[in-house]
Amino acid sequence: MPSEDYGFDTQRLAKRDRLFADDVNPYPYSYPDACPIAEAIAAAGESQGEIRVAGRIWARRKMGKVHFVDLRDSSGSIQLYCNRRNFTEQQWEHFALLDLGDLIGVDGELFRTRTGELSIAVSTLAILAKTVTPVPIGKETDDRSYYQIADAESLQRDRHLHWLMDERARERIRQRAQIQASIRRHMEADDFIEVSTPTLSPVYGGAEARPFATTVWALDHQDVYLRIAPELHLKRFLVAGFDKVFTICQNFRNEGIDHSHNPEFTMMEWYEAYTDYLDQARRFETLIADVCRELHGSTRVTYQGTELDFAPPWRRLTLLDGVRQYAGIDPDTASAEDLRVELERLSGEEIGDLSWGQAVALLFETVCEPHLVQPTFVLDHPRDISPLTKIKRGDERLTERFEPYVCGMELGNAYSELTDPVDQLERFQAQRKNDDDTNPPDHPIDADFLRALGAGMPPAGGVGLGIDRLVMLLTDAPSIRDVIPFPMVKPRSDDAH
Repeated sequence: MPSEDYGFDTQRLAKRDRLFADDVNPYPYSYPDACPIAEAIAAAGESQGEIRVAGRIWARRKMGKVHFVDLRDSSGSIQLYCNRRNFTEQQWEHFALLDLGDLIGVDGELFRTRTGELSIAVSTLAILAKTVTPVPIGKETDDRSYYQIADAESLQRDRHLHWLMDERARERIRQRAQIQASIRRHMEADDFIEVSTPTLSPVYGGAEARPFATTVWALDHQDVYLRIAPELHLKRFLVAGFDKVFTICQNFRNEGIDHSHNPEFTMMEWYEAYTDYLDQARRFETLIADVCRELHGSTRVTYQGTELDFAPPWRRLTLLDGVRQYAGIDPDTASAEDLRVELERLSGEEIGDLSWGQAVALLFETVCEPHLVQPTFVLDHPRDISPLTKIKRGDERLTERFEPYVCGMELGNAYSELTDPVDQLERFQAQRKNDDDTNPPDHPIDADFLRALGAGMPPAGGVGLGIDRLVMLLTDAPSIRDVIPFPMVKPRSDDAH
C-alpha cells in the first residue's frame, strides 16, 4: 500500500482495488472519438443519435434509481442522466465506486429534462481515471464558487488543483501562451530569427545577479552556472552575421522572492544590428501595443483598477530628470555625498559609500519608480551601473540605456550595445572592483565573449523583456506567482523524503 504521505486516500484506494479485482482497469489506454462538451451542447438541436463525451465528475445527485451527474471538461459542462435499468448489476456497483473528480467517458442520447435542462441519457459508461487523491471540488451557485483550497501557498504548490478549481487562473495560462505566440509572430514578421543559448555555462554574465552553481560530472566536476541572462551568447550571433535574433528562455537568479521576482523566470531578449537604443524603444512600444491589441482588441487594459494605455508613443523620461522632478534634487550639482545623505534621510538607515552614479540610480529607485504608472521609458543611466552599454553621446557620465516602466514596475532593459572589446574588458574589470554584498564576489570575465567581440560586432541595439511581468500586466495578475505556472514555494513540512 502506498504511503499516505503522498496524499492518497485509503477509501479511494480501496475502491480502486475493488475495480481491479472485478477486472476493470480504471486507467485505460485511450478513449477515442469523444467530442468536447461544448460541441455536444451546440449540437443539441440536431438529430444525430448517440453522442460520446468525456470529462470529470463535478457533482452527483441521487433520486431513487436515477443518478444525475454533472460532467465537466475544458470546454464546458453537461448533466448526465444515469438510470439503473440501463446498467448491469455489476456496472451499477462500479458506478457507486465513483467519487467527485473521477474522469469518466459516456455514450448516450441528448435530451431535455422536464425542467428544460440539456442532458445526456447515458447508455454506457467507462472509467478513465479513478482518483486516489481527493479533488477539492466545492459548492457553486450562480454568482459564487466556494472552494476548499483558500491559502495562496497551497494554490501555488498544488497548481493542478488551482487550475481545476479556478477558471480565471486557467485562463491566465492560456493567455500567457497567446502572448508568447503573438510576440513570436511579431518578431518573425520583422525578419528576426529565434535562437537558443546555453542554460549551463562555465561563466555567467549579461546581468548583475547571484547565480545558481552546479558541476558537470562528465567534465571532471567542472563548475558551471545556470543562465542569469542570454546576452553574451546572443551577441555572438551578431558577430557571426545574424543581424536580427531573439530568444525566449528561462533565466535563473539566486535572489529574492516577492510579487515581481521569482528565482526562475522567463525572459525575452533580442538584438538588431545597425540600430541603437532609441530605435529599440520604438520597436519595444510597438511590440507591446500590438500584443495587447491582439489579446484584448485594444491597447487599453485595466491593471489592478488602473487603466493603462500601451499605444505609442510612450513617455520618455531621463533618469536625471526623474530625480529632479520627483526627488526635488538636481543631480548635476549634487555630489555623491549629497545624494547619500538624502538617501539616508529617506530610508532612516545608514548607507555605505556609493559612487555618484550608484547614488543617483538608488535615489531614482527609491523615490521615482512609484510615480511611473503609465508606460514610460526611463533613459540614460549612469555609466558605472551599465557595464555593457555605450557611453551617452555628449555626456561621459551616462550611457545609452533605457528601462520601460509600467505601474512602477520595471518591464525590461535596453542598450546601445557596447562593441569596443578593449572598453568592454575595462568595464568588466571595473565591475569586479565594485563587487560587494549585492554583487557576487570575483564577478567573472567571459574571455570567450571578449574574443568574439574582438572579431567585430556591428553597432546594435539590444533589449531584454520580462515575459512574466508583461503577462501580469496584460492579465491583471497582482503577483508574478499568478502567471508563472510553477512558482518557487517552500516545501510541505510533511513531504516524504
